[in-house]
Amino acid sequence: MGNEMMCDALAAELEAQQAAQAGGAHRSAPHELRRLRIAKRESQEKFWSRFGVTQSSGSRFETGLAVSPPVAILLRLYVNGRVSDGDLQA
Repeated sequence: MGNEMMCDALAAELEAQQAAQAGGAHRSAPHELRRLRIAKRESQEKFWSRFGVTQSSGSRFETGLAVSPPVAILLRLYVNGRVSDGDLQA
């Protein structure tokens, strides 16, 4: 799966979750989060720090822990290209 297709799939998943779970914690497709990070060739620490998340929590998100709404929003904006690495400074 290409990087752009993964981003689209993750964005669609996050949007569907937001619609289904308004106001609660969001479940994201853990395999898509991991694939996105690996496609960027980044460690968990580097990837997740841009969203204000520790490596430990990022690891949990990648294995199925619910992603909090603020992080889910940032992820969706990032995947959709609305915010860049420069916008998300660690």
